[in-house]
Amino acid sequence: MASKNYVVINGRAYNTVTGMVMDDIKIEKSEIEKEQSISKRGTSVSNIHAAHVQKSSTLNRRHVKMPQRTPLAAKPQKARVDVKQHVAVKKFSTPIVSKPAPQKIAINRPAETHPVTRRAQQRPLSVNTKLRKERQPLTMNNNPLVAVTPQKIEKPARKTAHQLKNEAIEKALSNEVISNKKARRRQKKGGALRWLNTFSVGFAVMLLGGYLTYLSMPNISIKMAAVQSGIDAKYPGYKPDGYALNGPIKFKSGEVSMKYAYADGSSEYTITQQKSGWNSSAVKEFFSEKHKNPNTTMIDGLTIYSGGKEAAWVNGGILYQISGDANLSSSQIEKIATSL
Repeated sequence: MASKNYVVINGRAYNTVTGMVMDDIKIEKSEIEKEQSISKRGTSVSNIHAAHVQKSSTLNRRHVKMPQRTPLAAKPQKARVDVKQHVAVKKFSTPIVSKPAPQKIAINRPAETHPVTRRAQQRPLSVNTKLRKERQPLTMNNNPLVAVTPQKIEKPARKTAHQLKNEAIEKALSNEVISNKKARRRQKKGGALRWLNTFSVGFAVMLLGGYLTYLSMPNISIKMAAVQSGIDAKYPGYKPDGYALNGPIKFKSGEVSMKYAYADGSSEYTITQQKSGWNSSAVKEFFSEKHKNPNTTMIDGLTIYSGGKEAAWVNGGILYQISGDANLSSSQIEKIATSL
């Protein structure tokens, strides 16, 4: 029985694993009694699902009125029983507060003049005191105990509506006259300022035009000379420091020349542009007749021959020559040649 694999329920044996009824097993009487005693202690298995659930007893408020609540004040309160405090208890004893005795209200005495003040008033006044009193205004009273009656302030009489209207019209007319005078002054000042601005702008434009004309005069002169001479003459874009164009640009048929002089007039050089069909070798032969073994410099496609204080080269069918007594360096000559 220790290893039985069934359980007894309502007098029948059931397999503990499969739950199937096992009719082939003989159930002893002691097991039946034991099962009955267990079922008596609790709810029977057959009546577990048969128990009836109590329905809700909530009232339907649409058909039944809500019961009225009685206020707390209307509820009967229990009578308060005063319990006497023990004599030994002192911590929670309530102190006995005695009522304050009524105080007597003292009535102020009327103001009286001090006896010292009386004696001072009876004394004869000194000269300084008399002078001080005379300097005081008549409205002030020397006795501080006597109140000074305030003087009535006379209010100005009210103006009628007709008077107020006339004053407003006069004020408006005076303001209009003042505004017209100010506008005329502004117009006069504005006209003078416009004329001054116009004059200053015209003068500035004239100065600028004269300065630009002065700067472009060499270019204008070289263009006129090129037209008159019949060659494409050019003005050099470079000139050595201290040198400037001296005199007008000279020209004749097929030739243009311009002269540069130093600031102090100690030296000068002349650039001559002449129409020619020579090439570099022809220029070398021509220049070698004046100067033996000339220096040859090639820069930017130009072949420059120099010797002494002269130089020559050819470019675009024009023969360029530099002559004079100026001690120009080879770099200065190269800059002049490349700027033409």
